[in-house]
Amino acid sequence: MSLSWWNGRAVPAGEVRIAPGDAGFLYGDGLFETLRVESGAAEHVGPHLDRLLAGLRRVEIEIPEDRAALEAAVAAVALAAPRPVARLRITVTRGMEGRPTRLVTAASYQPPDAAQVGEGVAVLLVPDLRIDSRGPLAGLKSPCWQANRLALLRAERAGAFEAILVNERGHLAEGARSNLLVALDEGLFTPPLDDGCLPGIVRRRLLDQGTVAERSLTPEDLAGAHAMFLTNSLIGVLPVGRVDGRRLAPGTLHRVSS
Repeated sequence: MSLSWWNGRAVPAGEVRIAPGDAGFLYGDGLFETLRVESGAAEHVGPHLDRLLAGLRRVEIEIPEDRAALEAAVAAVALAAPRPVARLRITVTRGMEGRPTRLVTAASYQPPDAAQVGEGVAVLLVPDLRIDSRGPLAGLKSPCWQANRLALLRAERAGAFEAILVNERGHLAEGARSNLLVALDEGLFTPPLDDGCLPGIVRRRLLDQGTVAERSLTPEDLAGAHAMFLTNSLIGVLPVGRVDGRRLAPGTLHRVSS
């Protein structure tokens, strides 16, 4: 049985119990992070904890563990995670009666296959399930993920890998589970945080490397795109081969470590 870390201690995954009155279960009141684990080692733990701890301060959830304790919890669960690749999730909720719930779990993960990497994946623009770029959850990895989940379900039913979402002003925001990169004549661009996208870990590295720049994008930009990519911590950088059924030549990024 796989190992989890639950409220300060390592336990078999089957022993984890979430109370019916937990605020995360009742209201989606909390935050989460998803990390890729390769052969028992979690990747880019530091940036993920930076984002988690900053988000917890923003939503006013205070946990008893310090950063070192969270790092140790992640390392222990990752070491026991399925091989060769696993998805590790850190979940923190407001819990109940003033006691937040903290949980680290891992499960097997199948990365995109060679065909998806070589030919690119299909995406579907879903313009009616909009991101609120000025809402209280903008930029947070919140379990209140209903619009993203509905959009992803719609995309998958249409045979696509990912749904592309816009904000209340009609600007491209993000994928249902990824950040966007769009190659135009002027360069390679990703929506700015002000347009409602999550501050992705891979996205941040690409910005720091100078590989990509921030710019507001519209659905019309997709028609003129030379290439498009999806990024997150599980897939790294994944090319897009079709947008709403239209063929798009899969591009290649250099100087990128996923």
